[in-house]
Amino acid sequence: MRGQTDRAQAYTLEGFIGAMILLLAVLFALQAVVITPTTGGLADRTVQAQLQQESQDALSVASQDGNLSETVRNWNTSQEKFHNATEPSSPGQEVQTYTPGEFANQSRLGQLLQDRYTNDGWNYNVELVYENEDGDGFNSTHLVYQGSPPSDAFTASHVVTLYEDDTVTAGDGSSLEDAYDNHEYPIPPAETDSEYLYTLVEVRVILW
Repeated sequence: MRGQTDRAQAYTLEGFIGAMILLLAVLFALQAVVITPTTGGLADRTVQAQLQQESQDALSVASQDGNLSETVRNWNTSQEKFHNATEPSSPGQEVQTYTPGEFANQSRLGQLLQDRYTNDGWNYNVELVYENEDGDGFNSTHLVYQGSPPSDAFTASHVVTLYEDDTVTAGDGSSLEDAYDNHEYPIPPAETDSEYLYTLVEVRVILW
């Protein structure tokens, strides 16, 4: 009788220990889950809103001391491309692009994007949008191109003002208009009556 009681207690203890192990395994698995582009995290509205705000903040931080403007003007007139860009142009365009690492070496925005997104497996494009030469539409040029974004990608943007007395920040320091006329700088002067304004450029970060 005593042996049966002991065995029953042992079975109960084994069952309890097994349940505890299973519970601990489940808790560990839940804590180990990392939101990545393949876990469906982008579809979660809270996660999407958070990441979009972080992208917007990165653009704002990069613009605070003029670095974002310098990034837009980082044109090498002798090489006729963005300074130290080595990647092929994006589809339908002619201007060479940066890898995320190259872009991080050239700009504060690139550093922020790489630290937050590249190392976690996110993809992003960085695109410049500006008025075309005729003033009747808009053109775009990629600084970073990592592919065609899916339908659930989202965009953060910031507008940079370029002025007539601004110069390119690589090469011979030409004016923007001279760089456009003679050194393949892709951004033309806007059709405007202002003697101070060169153009407005929207810097877009598309993340997926």
